[in-house]
Amino acid sequence: MKIVVVGSLNMDYILQVPHIPKEGETILSTETDTSLGGKGLNQAVAAARSGAEVAMVGAIGEDEDGKIMKDLLVQEGINHEGLDRQPGPSGKAYISIDAKGQNTIIVSPGANFKLTEEWVDGHREIFKDAKYCILQMEIPLPVIYSVLELCRKMGVEAIFNPAPVNAAFDRSHLSLVDYLVVNETELMLLSGGEEDPEKAISKLRSEGVSSIVYTMGSNGSRFCSKELDITIPAYKVKAVDTTAAGDTFIGAFASKFDGSNHAEAMTFASRAAALAVTREGAIGSIPRKAEVDLMA
Repeated sequence: MKIVVVGSLNMDYILQVPHIPKEGETILSTETDTSLGGKGLNQAVAAARSGAEVAMVGAIGEDEDGKIMKDLLVQEGINHEGLDRQPGPSGKAYISIDAKGQNTIIVSPGANFKLTEEWVDGHREIFKDAKYCILQMEIPLPVIYSVLELCRKMGVEAIFNPAPVNAAFDRSHLSLVDYLVVNETELMLLSGGEEDPEKAISKLRSEGVSSIVYTMGSNGSRFCSKELDITIPAYKVKAVDTTAAGDTFIGAFASKFDGSNHAEAMTFASRAAALAVTREGAIGSIPRKAEVDLMA
């Protein structure tokens, strides 16, 4: 299974806090750490560790963080020919994690927002023979549109995770999405504030989305298409840090899904995500296939 991930690479600055601060509140962090992350890098690593052949397309800065990011791709066996090195800093994320494992994240895009359509088009050979292309919203919108169009032309199925949701997103491009992966908040926001999940799913499918993978945290995950509607229960674990859980689910799902084994792929992804939340950090929390298989 070959997967191309087009997306962000960040260095995460992780702050352990007693609680998530309220507006105007100043609190002290009990511990500070750094970890590689970014939704694109997380999803690429998750897919690779789950057994897929993965290529990463994105942009890093001319700083030490960028070098560390490239080194990780090499270590994980991920093709990095599509990595553009831009002047200035790499992307950074500032993550606050409370005692219950819940988090808030502020992202400084850095080089991620310097990725261009021209760069991607110049590396279209990377997409050849790929089964899936995974996309998120931590890169410029024109690049997302260009990649969706390229995927349709090249017969690559697009898995789109609209996070963080951007109100400026041109909804006409939803018809180019084969699999839309959303959590509860993303489903509501992308559907225009619709709080009823059934109505939100119906609205998005009416706009041309072929299939929706709806992740519901402790309530499990759901696959919705014209032909199928199944729900897979979540694995009960003690959450330590939920930072990369959604990204782990997406990468693991893509690595396992052959287009017909919906329940098997969703279950595998649920196991991987469950393992991820029991560990701190982003990249460091993502499990390998052998670990996930042991939960079967």
